Amino acid sequence: MIDYDLVRAYYFDPPARNPHRVPSDEELIARYERRLFDHCVLRGGDPVAAGLGPHGSMIGGPGKPTTVHHCRVERTTPLDPLPLSWWAYPRAQLRILPPDGQRAAHAYLADLSGLYLAGIANRPDGPRLARMFRSTHLSDHDRPMLTHLLSAVTAPRFMDLRTCAGISLYEMARALHATRIRRADLVRWINRFARRPGGGQARWPDSVGQTTARRP
Repeated sequence: MIDYDLVRAYYFDPPARNPHRVPSDEELIARYERRLFDHCVLRGGDPVAAGLGPHGSMIGGPGKPTTVHHCRVERTTPLDPLPLSWWAYPRAQLRILPPDGQRAAHAYLADLSGLYLAGIANRPDGPRLARMFRSTHLSDHDRPMLTHLLSAVTAPRFMDLRTCAGISLYEMARALHATRIRRADLVRWINRFARRPGGGQARWPDSVGQTTARRP
């Protein structure tokens, strides 16, 4: 369950950003509401009339207009992946080929390219897309294409890169870092496989991943 007392506390006094710590769902919800409030002010809107931040029930409490979010906020708020070094352990660097081998892996990547890069001149075929994921230094031509793909790909297809395309978790995490993709649905998933250098997995707050929440 979401602790809305914590959401209110984090809204007014957000914890310092720490690249080595996974933020709780309460922090992400507070960030989302703060972003709505700030965007409203920047575009010349009225946050009081819109019931945002302290002017809505979630942050302002009873008697305020009901706060309504039309998405699972904690799963859509931009999230930074943990440092790349947290995937620099053998199992995360392992490439797992599908049963039909490299040909099937390249076919999966070619399908991704056709789905998400259609209409782009010189879009990559399967082998070239594999090289892009495995490159330590993306070219100025390849980076925008990989950014576009990772901005559009569905979370299940991204997850399947590991077993259907022979792309390691380390290479997937590196692609997110190289393209500066902060999609919570991708980052939340891959962060679960991170291990702090020197031992231990990333510590996820108790609330992360909970599927039930009561809105105030």
